[in-house]
Amino acid sequence: MSTTRLIHTETLQLAEMQVKDLIQTPLEARFNRLVRMTRRALDTRVAVISFLSRDIEWFKAAVGWNVSELPAGRSLAAALISEDGAVAVADLLEDDRTRSHALVTGSPRFRFCALYPIRDRFGGIIGAVAAYDTEPRKVTPEMLEAISDAGELAQRELLLSEVGGVQQQLLNKLDMSRRQALLDELTRLWNRRGGMMLLEQALAGDARQNSSLAVCVVDVDDFKLINDRYGHAMGDVVLRKLAAAIVDSVRPGDIACRLGGDEFLLVFPDANDEQLAAIMERIRTRVGSLVIRTRAGSVRVSVSVGGALASRSSVTTAEDLMHRADEAMYEAKKRSASNRVA
Repeated sequence: MSTTRLIHTETLQLAEMQVKDLIQTPLEARFNRLVRMTRRALDTRVAVISFLSRDIEWFKAAVGWNVSELPAGRSLAAALISEDGAVAVADLLEDDRTRSHALVTGSPRFRFCALYPIRDRFGGIIGAVAAYDTEPRKVTPEMLEAISDAGELAQRELLLSEVGGVQQQLLNKLDMSRRQALLDELTRLWNRRGGMMLLEQALAGDARQNSSLAVCVVDVDDFKLINDRYGHAMGDVVLRKLAAAIVDSVRPGDIACRLGGDEFLLVFPDANDEQLAAIMERIRTRVGSLVIRTRAGSVRVSVSVGGALASRSSVTTAEDLMHRADEAMYEAKKRSASNRVA
């Protein structure tokens, strides 16, 4: 075997290891922002950031397409990605690589794609930023520049590794299947078990460092009415949109989890009263501005939010802190019909 082949094989193995560390990780605001920017820049229906392993394409962030993962054989990115950089296909039905692809001939019937590879620090391709549309598009130099810029930004963000804190410590300890067991399948946040583990770890660290820690509970107002009027499928859409809005409202390193149903728990390491109040108000405002469009009309959502700070004068348990935040949330509900913070 040639030296070149050995180097290439080693690079692929390193890239595969890196991808396994990235798959089954929670939503992050930085990647949510990037896919929204990419969709606006290219004026497409869909934009995604995904990671590619031998077996699956796993979507870290997506806008315009409700997808979590695809088998590698159904991945358009895997079929088109190039070592040379940006790729754009004006009409996927006219390209030999994609004219019979399942995502082109069947739902969602994509006709256009632009993508840029994401690389790890060793140069191996580990994923892509991609934009898709259901109509053919003319490929322009500006379009290639936009997708290249988005890809470079995504790669830079990955190398910066913004999650940090107790979340990163937990992720580093778990393999892909164990991470998956601690994530909520619908919202891509930590689930109740994962959230409680992280809260307890954060409290232990808070006690050692003598720093402040806060939590808040977020509850959707009149969620049952949404399900009754629009159906449970639309209720799921609302919860996914709400989860993304919450993640976009908190700070890097803050912890977001879905407790179950329409209730969420957020953990804020190193936060004082003023910071807690500002974050809760940001959540309330961002969620209040959401407009989710359906065939039956537009759906608006509001939330009640309650927060609590860990006491420095006595030992605070996770259960006690959650109970106080929960009581504050119900106090917010009593003070107003909807969309209040306490």
